[in-house]
Amino acid sequence: MHLGKVLLSFGALGLGALASPDSRGSGSGIGSSHGHGSSGDGSPHGSDGGNPDPIKCQDPPLRKEWRQLNDFEKAEYLGAVHCLTSLKPISPFKGVVNHYDDFQATHADQTPYIHWVGFFILWHRYFVATYEKALREECQYQGAQPYWNWALDASKDENSTAIFETEIFSKTLGFGGNGKYEEATAEQNPFNLTGRTGGGCVEGGAFAPGLFTRNYPTPDCVRRDFIPWIMNSFAQQSLVDHVQAQDDYTSFARAIENIPSFSEPNIHGSGHFGAGGVLGTLGNSAQSPGDPLFFMHHTNLDRILWGWQLKDLPTRFHQVGGPIVPFDYGGKNVTLDFEVNIGTLAPNVTLEQLLNPQGDILCYGYANVEH
Repeated sequence: MHLGKVLLSFGALGLGALASPDSRGSGSGIGSSHGHGSSGDGSPHGSDGGNPDPIKCQDPPLRKEWRQLNDFEKAEYLGAVHCLTSLKPISPFKGVVNHYDDFQATHADQTPYIHWVGFFILWHRYFVATYEKALREECQYQGAQPYWNWALDASKDENSTAIFETEIFSKTLGFGGNGKYEEATAEQNPFNLTGRTGGGCVEGGAFAPGLFTRNYPTPDCVRRDFIPWIMNSFAQQSLVDHVQAQDDYTSFARAIENIPSFSEPNIHGSGHFGAGGVLGTLGNSAQSPGDPLFFMHHTNLDRILWGWQLKDLPTRFHQVGGPIVPFDYGGKNVTLDFEVNIGTLAPNVTLEQLLNPQGDILCYGYANVEH
């Protein structure tokens, strides 16, 4: 079925794409309002992690890799994302038009404070879980937030474009492909990145022009600017293994972001700059959630965090570290009672509360934490 027909059929299929603002609800834990799941290997249940309070986290939805979803599940997810654009905004930022914009604007507002800090990965865990909750409670999405495991397709040949030909970039039932090539000025490309292939509006998929608009700070299309050498070299499984081999949270948090330079690869930069490049939405550190692919990328990073935590539970339910101020590695560190703030999207919570994906705040698991 052509994507346009799929999107138009969401309402008839009862997938929630045409939900009204009045459909907003509430649930006991973020991610827990609907859905059916089992603990699988993404659950903290058992002798290692103890049992989360059954009242606070019941039947957690299980997150799956995009290619594990069938066509109906993919259409349901894409429709739920579109549903967010039909809901009224709840944030105070000038330029937001709908609830999807709230997420992009909140991230943009906090970008100077939430990267290269000890709470980077847990801030984004909460941010993605809140997005997942909105999809499920406000748009009646029945599944869990999927993820994009780019390491499955990263090639040893840095010039290979095969990773961009996978299901997630489908132009019929996916996130669409690259944009047309556009020249970038020196000001737009301060790192002088080479190998750019796009920069224009995404072609095809659920978020092409005419189907989806990002409104904050000003209206524009979702843009992509594939750079194969970054995507392939930054997304290698060996880099994931390096991050997950860290002995403590502080070193894990530092390894997942590494340094703000393209001279050393880091897995956080893989999806952002491999798919976003210089002119793409994902390549803009502040505005990157304007491309819905952002949430697939960061859910994968959260899966990597959870895989690392599983290696030493329950210790890693109670371990944080790293700077409060970006790059201040010799300064004050975050502690378990440090509070994360995501504005009007959800209440403030502590880092300790965010360490357990099936605790008193969060409620989700992974169908396969290894892949």
